[in-house]
Amino acid sequence: MTYRAWLEPFLDYISHLTIVSKEIESIEGQREVPLLDILYGAQKRFLRHVTGGLDAGVHSFVCLKARQLGISTISLAIDCFWLTVHPNLQGALITDTESNKEQFRLMLEHYLTSVPPGLRVPIRKHNRNALVLGNGSVLSYLVAGTKRGTQGLGRSRGLNFIHATEVSSWGSQEGVASLQAALAQQHPHRLYIWESTARGFNLFKDMWEDAQSDRLTQCPFFIGWWSKEDYAFRRGTKEYQEYWDGELDDVERMLVNEVQSRYDFRISDEQIAWHRWMRSVKIPDPDLMDQEYPWTEQMAFIQSGKSFFPLKRIVEDQKFIAEEEAPLKAYRYQLGQDFLATQMEQLDSTADAELRVWEAPVLNAVYAVGIDPAYGRSDESDRHAIEVFRCYADKLVQVAEYCTSRPETFQLAWVMCHLAGYYRNCWLNLEVSGPGFAVMEELRHLKQLLNSGILSSTAQAADPEVFNAVRWYLYHRPDSMSAGYVYNWKTNLDNKMTIMNQLRDSYTLKQIRIRSLPLLDEMSTMIQDGSSIEGSGRHKDDRVMASALAIKTWIDWVRPGMIEQAMTYERVTAEERQHLEHPEMNMVQYAVTDFFKQREEFREKRAEAAAWAGADWDVY
Repeated sequence: MTYRAWLEPFLDYISHLTIVSKEIESIEGQREVPLLDILYGAQKRFLRHVTGGLDAGVHSFVCLKARQLGISTISLAIDCFWLTVHPNLQGALITDTESNKEQFRLMLEHYLTSVPPGLRVPIRKHNRNALVLGNGSVLSYLVAGTKRGTQGLGRSRGLNFIHATEVSSWGSQEGVASLQAALAQQHPHRLYIWESTARGFNLFKDMWEDAQSDRLTQCPFFIGWWSKEDYAFRRGTKEYQEYWDGELDDVERMLVNEVQSRYDFRISDEQIAWHRWMRSVKIPDPDLMDQEYPWTEQMAFIQSGKSFFPLKRIVEDQKFIAEEEAPLKAYRYQLGQDFLATQMEQLDSTADAELRVWEAPVLNAVYAVGIDPAYGRSDESDRHAIEVFRCYADKLVQVAEYCTSRPETFQLAWVMCHLAGYYRNCWLNLEVSGPGFAVMEELRHLKQLLNSGILSSTAQAADPEVFNAVRWYLYHRPDSMSAGYVYNWKTNLDNKMTIMNQLRDSYTLKQIRIRSLPLLDEMSTMIQDGSSIEGSGRHKDDRVMASALAIKTWIDWVRPGMIEQAMTYERVTAEERQHLEHPEMNMVQYAVTDFFKQREEFREKRAEAAAWAGADWDVY
């Protein structure tokens, strides 16, 4: 069935459905009008997505919407039509509350009874539990509930039609999983519609992200406030004259252009006047306004009062990264039975990347590295994460990121060694709770092999670059405690609050340049509930935690010395540009610097070797 074949009979069908309109009144007050006569632009957009998706062989649709666009109204009309033209369907209409279920049940009954007898399929039974049509199609009425624990939703049901509404208010992830397990995968006329406003970070956001990553079988689409014609003040009205001053402000101009670019819709000055009135009079809280009446899909999931990081800043950074297309190299580690078997494979795509590298190491640069092993704090933290930042007196710049659940814990020590050897002048901060101690033991083991000469004698079997780098790393920057240095971190409730707030403050003050979209995605789902700061729902916080450890190291041990030397981002980058453009002017300077650096490393070598020999592995 093609787009035209589906849409034309549907539009003919809804020309016979009547609805009580709040916007069109007669002398007697509200009156019934044909649904087709008052379709909003938002409803037409919804139909285009559904019919176009069906043309492409997609049967599951996830609609993210603004408030009061009439999407539930047009979806109920689809319910009637689909059950009428396809006999023997087993469907379900699922609402968040009992009151909404009853409201929708009455609307469906009104729709069906308004259809002329020649087009109407007889109703065999209709009660609070189900609608049964004469052609054998059944629509059960289910309530998902807004509290956790509703696990039996859809259990023991074989369903090939779903209309699920306000999914963001549903309380049970288990109930959704039970429902999805009951859905048919091969029925030729199966249709699943999930439509909801966002309401922050919840199971609907998870559903939206799943649909984004599975466009072969699902169709996610967004419908913003601007798609409803009623959200506007007509020219000449007093409201229009009050709230339209003849030009867009900077933020409005950016958003208008983004909507035009992404959704092929040009917002009018009449709509801008309405939106200004809404955010000035009705909903002055900007985050809540963005959540209820979002311009873009990213803005929809903002949850006022709970997000830990500034979400508008995150959205801006995500857009900047997407447009900038900064150079990025993607790699995957091949980890064998021992350290010497470690190899790297460069990838053409970042989709399966474990290691992302934005900058190669720079001579004399200083790096802060945060390491968060899997299950470092809870059973849900199931990925290793390493974040590498280049340090300046006033800024941190992300240069590399490693994140995966693949390797064993002891193999994470090998990846640490490789990255630290690659970037060389590193300060490492390892979360030692749980598997962190296993990482420390593997580091001790590698150091013993190095001192005994076993690694040296088998160097020919290893990648020379990895081997040399690891020797340098273990010798010069062992992940241990020596006088005046702290490399280890054991998280508790109090100090996690400290490092997370330091990360947020540094990010808010634009002291951190983040290049990783996955890291920004994690940050966008971090919420604070009392003293708890963690990823909402099933979202992870491994990258965020590793970044916080790196920032803590920079603040406590790296930044003070760089401030004394005035090693600001602007000064250092200017000197490096000069060196690249005029290398002959810097030869003497770098020779002298390198001499003193070698003498300093010689002194460190003796002190750190002693520290390794007598280390007690205390943690901070």
